[in-house]
Amino acid sequence: MNLWKLPNISIAPDIIIPGTWITNTLLCTWISIIILLVVFYFGIRRQDLVPSGLQNAIEWVVEFLQNLIEGVAGKEKGKKFFPLVATFFIFILFCNLLDIIPGIDTIGTIDVTSKSVGAVHGPLLWGAASNQLIPWLRPATTDLNLTLAMALVSVVATQIVSFSMLGFKDQISKYLNFKAIKEKGGMGFVDFLVGILEIISEFGRLISFSFRLFGNVFAGSVLLAVFAYLLPVVADIVFIPFELFVAVIQAFVFAFLTLLFMQVGTTSHSHSDENVHEAVHEYEENAATAH
Repeated sequence: MNLWKLPNISIAPDIIIPGTWITNTLLCTWISIIILLVVFYFGIRRQDLVPSGLQNAIEWVVEFLQNLIEGVAGKEKGKKFFPLVATFFIFILFCNLLDIIPGIDTIGTIDVTSKSVGAVHGPLLWGAASNQLIPWLRPATTDLNLTLAMALVSVVATQIVSFSMLGFKDQISKYLNFKAIKEKGGMGFVDFLVGILEIISEFGRLISFSFRLFGNVFAGSVLLAVFAYLLPVVADIVFIPFELFVAVIQAFVFAFLTLLFMQVGTTSHSHSDENVHEAVHEYEENAATAH
């Protein structure tokens, strides 16, 4: 008989309080929010002129994100994009980092509905019952509901900002460009089809945003769980630093892609055409002067 079995892998989160809608990923989401509130409360409550410790770390992260956002979008747009982009990065990072804390995915209750579970003695599970654990805590970003909700917020917020900055007419022309058909004829129909593809890409962005974050974090969580059973010490030495790297990268990718889409979404097509014409005109003037 095997001493233990590999952990049971479930894509859907488990309900930890029977008769309610509270799942292990939802509980972990609440814990992530509470930790964030506590960290920022103790980090910014004093606001010393010469920061140190936690305040210094928070100011460094905020300054890094601010410089990054303003470097891509400029100061004016950067001020508008900063709250959402920075919130995405910090929240996703904290959710991802919980995956490496001991007890996550490993402490919970036994699935008593399983036929393979008999009498259990002691705090450890052995034999047939070893893979029937329902963990109390599971990283929030391993729940597709959360990643899809954040992707929806990202796409909708991008559209709201784009409509507010460009105006309804200019923004809607990116997707329904009837003017191009009227002015360019057959060639304008190509521009119209490009606009339809832009609408499809908005829905595709929801899928890519949500599944990219969910897939990477969920795969890492499964990897840690499996190797913790196979090679406990090796898993801690090799895969935990790797998971730290993945946690930061995935938070950065989600936030940075949101920033890029917001920047592209608030750039007018007509302004781009004007900039091209101005650049061509300037080049012709410089060439004529040289001759």
